[in-house]
Amino acid sequence: MILKNKRVLVTGSDGFIGSHLVERLIEEGCTVKAFVYYNSFNNWGWLDTLSKDTLNKIEIFLGDVRDPNGVREAIKGMDVVFHLAALIGIPYSYHSPDSYVDTNIKGTLNILQAAKDYGVEKTIITSTSEVYDRGIFL
Repeated sequence: MILKNKRVLVTGSDGFIGSHLVERLIEEGCTVKAFVYYNSFNNWGWLDTLSKDTLNKIEIFLGDVRDPNGVREAIKGMDVVFHLAALIGIPYSYHSPDSYVDTNIKGTLNILQAAKDYGVEKTIITSTSEVYDRGIFL
């Protein structure tokens, strides 16, 4: 897929992998909107480590993938979506599974529905090594 001149949304762009993907997409000539999980500290996670020159080329969208309205607003006008947003940290999920279902499953559903409704050309959904946990493999 040729990405040059595409309008690209990256969810989870404040994470380690997401921030590097954003940086690479800028290098490839994309117009990038970085979907950053809102927090009251206005912290952009790993995006804060990028150069000012790179940051000036990125549109930051503060929101939460659990909110379908915000997701729709973020996706409007995009050609491609890279969906990396997810809750990680397996030990916390043991006692608070609802937050993981809301973010990782319902959040992904929000992304897919909005992408379909707005005719996004391509939606790429990633996973994480965390899905393997420490479980027993049969």
